[in-house]
Amino acid sequence: MSFPVLLGVADSTIKDFPEAEYKGWSGQSKVFHHYKKSITTLLDFLGMKNETLASEITDFVSVEAASLGKQGYGHTVRIANDLGYTGMKAHVIDLGGASVTGAIGQARTILVDNPDAVVLVAAADVPKSAFKQVSDLKLVNETVCHPEFELDNGATLIAMYGLLMKRMMFEEGISISDLTDITKKFRTNAIGNPRAFTYQQEITEKQMSRPISDPYPSPMIAIVTDHGFATLLVSEEKAESWKAKGWIRKDLKPIHLVGASHAAHSEYFILKGGFASPSGNAGERLFSQSGYRREEVDYAWIYDCFTGMVIQQSSQYFKLPRKDVVESLKNSSLKLSNEKNVPINAMGGILNYQAAMSISAATGLVDIAVQYGLYAQEDQVGKVQKFSPKVSLLGGNGGIDSINSVALFSSERPGPERKPQAPQLSPLSLNRPGADPGEEGIVWSSTTVNMNPGFSWKPPYSLALVKLGENRFVLANIHEKDGTLRKNGDELQYDRTRVKIDRDGRRWKATLL
Repeated sequence: MSFPVLLGVADSTIKDFPEAEYKGWSGQSKVFHHYKKSITTLLDFLGMKNETLASEITDFVSVEAASLGKQGYGHTVRIANDLGYTGMKAHVIDLGGASVTGAIGQARTILVDNPDAVVLVAAADVPKSAFKQVSDLKLVNETVCHPEFELDNGATLIAMYGLLMKRMMFEEGISISDLTDITKKFRTNAIGNPRAFTYQQEITEKQMSRPISDPYPSPMIAIVTDHGFATLLVSEEKAESWKAKGWIRKDLKPIHLVGASHAAHSEYFILKGGFASPSGNAGERLFSQSGYRREEVDYAWIYDCFTGMVIQQSSQYFKLPRKDVVESLKNSSLKLSNEKNVPINAMGGILNYQAAMSISAATGLVDIAVQYGLYAQEDQVGKVQKFSPKVSLLGGNGGIDSINSVALFSSERPGPERKPQAPQLSPLSLNRPGADPGEEGIVWSSTTVNMNPGFSWKPPYSLALVKLGENRFVLANIHEKDGTLRKNGDELQYDRTRVKIDRDGRRWKATLL
C-alpha cells in the first residue's frame, strides 16, 4: 500500500523582500510574491528544478487570501498560471484559520485516491499591510459577529474569545496568573528566533496589565502578519523514484502523513450549543481513522490564537482535564494519560511567530517541519530545541472555534496493525438566541471591552452572556437598576446574578435585578 509523504516546508515573511518595493506593491501583488518566494525556497531546499515540478504537478491546493476579500472563482488557477503551472487540478480550501491543516488533509485525500499524484500546497495572506484603518477593524467585527444577536451590542472577535475564557476560568478555577505563565513561556520559546515576530521582545508588565477585552491583553492574542508558505506531497514510492532520477536530494527524509480530519460547528458564537468546541470530534476522527493512539504522539503544535484556546484544544484532542492541561502548558508541554510528557509549540506558536489570518496554521506546519529537519530556512530560526519525534500532531482552528482541522505525521511507515475504527463523536447542537421582552435570566459569562474602534460607544463597557434556559442564550450589555450602562463586569457572579432582558432598538439590554 502507498502512503503520502511530505517532502519539505518553506515560508515567506515581509523580511524576505526589499522594504521599499514591498510597500509599493498592491495586495494582490504581495500575495503572488509570497507564493513565488515560498515555492522557490522550497524547491531550492529539495534540490528540485521548477520546470520539473511544472511538468509533474497534478494538483494545486491553495487558500484564498482573506485580507483581499473574495476574488471569485479562479484564485488557484490564476496563481498557478502566474507561477507557470498549467494542466493540473485546482483546489481551494476555505476553513478560516484551519485552512492550512485542511489543505494538508485535502492533499492526503488526493494521494490516497491517486498515488501517482503530485500535490503542491501553497498559500499566502497579507493582513498586516491590508488592515490599517479603523474601518478595516470594523469590517473584521462585522464579518465574525452575528448581525442581529451580537454586533449591535459592541461584540468583537476578542470579546467573544474573552467570554469563552472567562467561563472556563470560572468552571476550572483557572487564574489570570495561570494564563500569564503560559503566555510568558511561549514567548521564551520564540525570543531567540530571528524569524519570529517577537524576536528579542520581552513581555512587559505594562502590556499584561491592559486587557483589550477581559482577560486578554495583547501578548495573549495571536500576532497578525503577512505570511506565505509552500509544501509538496507525493507518495513514498514517487519520492524514492525522484531520488533515483536525481530530481530531489538523495538524503531527504520525508515524513508520512498518516491521518487528517476536520470538524465544523456554527459560524456564529451565539449559535453554538453549550459553546462546545469541534476540536474534540476532529481529534476523535483523526485517531480513530488513522489507527494511532493519542499516547503515541511525541510532539504537537496546538493552535494558540488566544492563550485560552491552546488550553481548550489540548484538552479536547488528548482527552485531558483542562486544569491539568493548564499546569503542564506552563512548561510548554502536555502530560498524557500514560504520564508521557509531550512538548508543544517549541517556536512559540502564533502568539509569537508569523501568522496571517487565513493561513495562520502555516506557523504550525513550519514548527513541525523544524522538528524533522524539513524546514527550508532552518538556518534563519536560531536555536530551536528538537525532540526527535516519531509521531507529531498539527492542529488548526478557525474563528471563534467554529472549525477545527488536525493532521498526524510519522517518521516511520505505518504498519499493518494500523486499522481504522469507528469514531465516537459528540453531537454539536445549536443555541436558540434571543429573548422575550421582560424575560429573566442569569449571567453565564462576562467581559469588559476596552477597545472597539469604529463602534458608536466609547469603551469601556460590559458585555455578558445571559442564560435563559437549556441552549437558550442572549448576548447583552449590563445596565444598573437605574438604567445606566455598567462599565465593567467585575462584580457579576456567574450562575447567580439575575437580570431582566429587553430590547433597546437593535440592542439587547440586561438590567440587574
